[in-house]
Amino acid sequence: MVTSMNYKINRHSNISEDKNKNKSKEADKENIRPSENKKNEKNVSIGKRDDYEIKVIPNEKKEKKERSHKSKKESKDFKDNIENKDNKENKDNKENKENKENRENKENKENIKLNKSNDVNIENKDDKEKKETIKDSDTIKQKSDKKEKINDVEKTKSNEKKEEEIYTYEYKEDEEEKIKYFDASKVNNVQIPKDYINIIYYNLLKEEDAGIEPKPIYNYMKTQKEINEKMRSILVDWIIDVHFKFGFTDETLFMTISIIDRYLSVTQITRSNFQLLGITALMIACKHEEIDLPKIDDFIYITDNAYVKSEVIKMENDVLSKLNFSFLYPSPIKFFEYLSFHFNFTKKHHMMGKYLMESFLLDVKNVKYKPSIISCACTYIVMKFFKMQNYHESYNKKFYNFEEGLEKYTESNIKECAKDICLYVDNINKTNYQACVKKYSKPEQEKVSIIIMNN
Repeated sequence: MVTSMNYKINRHSNISEDKNKNKSKEADKENIRPSENKKNEKNVSIGKRDDYEIKVIPNEKKEKKERSHKSKKESKDFKDNIENKDNKENKDNKENKENKENRENKENKENIKLNKSNDVNIENKDDKEKKETIKDSDTIKQKSDKKEKINDVEKTKSNEKKEEEIYTYEYKEDEEEKIKYFDASKVNNVQIPKDYINIIYYNLLKEEDAGIEPKPIYNYMKTQKEINEKMRSILVDWIIDVHFKFGFTDETLFMTISIIDRYLSVTQITRSNFQLLGITALMIACKHEEIDLPKIDDFIYITDNAYVKSEVIKMENDVLSKLNFSFLYPSPIKFFEYLSFHFNFTKKHHMMGKYLMESFLLDVKNVKYKPSIISCACTYIVMKFFKMQNYHESYNKKFYNFEEGLEKYTESNIKECAKDICLYVDNINKTNYQACVKKYSKPEQEKVSIIIMNN
């Protein structure tokens, strides 16, 4: 069988030649082979139908191309079919695996949910029981906490009232007489604020009454084994000399002696470390009061290199811990400054009072008296020495702390303190402690020590 055929229709010999020419032209257009090609006449079959001749000419080249093209297509289709089948099988396998995994995951999730629900139920039961017990304990705690809070509130209110009493400085009608210590119009010093002088003095008295912890104890030398009162006087005399040479403030000196007395009241010390205590106390006081602080090496140099830097630091840590880091207190010199302004002291009067107070530091008895009482006693001595008529005002109860109902005792206490000061100053020439005498024998200090010795 021939797959594709080209047909060439020739009319019988009775048809005209012109028609044959036209048909040959059309056949040429349609790529039909002409019948004049004699080479292929052998393969032509002839049949007769009503005066027409039909010739069938096979197209061999097209047959071959079409066969090869068909075979290629068939092979491609075959391969594609095989690949599609493989892909489908792979997809089906994947889908089956995924479905299995999803089913297993769902089953696992359901089991987990069931287990969780069971665990939650058990935990909820336990939690309920625990909550009930906790609620009972909480109610008890809340009641106790409420009581504690009420007590704390009451305490804070009482403390606030005390603080308000101390730190409120409004001039009320009842408190005007208590707070008016000085006449501000008489104060001519620029460094002292006139408007606040009474408030400052009132605050100093309150701070002194509150005190510092631990406080110095009178007769603490009885507890010391290796040192005595004479050794203390030697150390204080040496500190006064060092203080003057360095040019420190008056507050630094009084704070240094206070630190030494408080530390010796709490702990015992060896003789070898006694001077070490002196320079550490001076160094701590300088840190509080001075602007230009000397180095530790300078303090060691003063002792003729008797100690090492590490020993000074160790002693400083010990002093700070034993005294609870509390060093600020109103010294006698602070009270005396305001009293000297109130009584219009001259420079000579003021220097004499300072000389009396610093000389009294050499005696252990100064621990016995409060700073305000020492300052009032020194003003009393100065006013008596220079024969001032209003000397009795120096021991007025408003200038120092006193207890109610013991006013006579406080007045006698000031006079007793004044006697102790005078006895020590009169006998100071008989001792070897001459640092304070030399300090106040210079014209800068109005030669106060020489004036007292001559009288």
